[in-house]
Amino acid sequence: MLRFLFFLLIAYLFLSALRAYFFGRSSRRPGQRRAKGREPEEMVLDPQCGSYVPRGEAFVQDGQFFCSQECARLFLSR
Repeated sequence: MLRFLFFLLIAYLFLSALRAYFFGRSSRRPGQRRAKGREPEEMVLDPQCGSYVPRGEAFVQDGQFFCSQECARLFLSR
């Protein structure tokens, strides 16, 4: 009986180590996928095509945010 419990303990530890290796730290919850210290970036709406773009990647023309220079050109040529 003692051997069986010892075997179960070893199997549990082995499976826990495999799970931690393949799926990351075991203390991470499913909703915690973001890296610590990194805040989500604000999304801005492109008035030409209606797509959302991270503010840091958007092109700014006349105070408007665009996903590309082509969208900015088309919108401002109206």
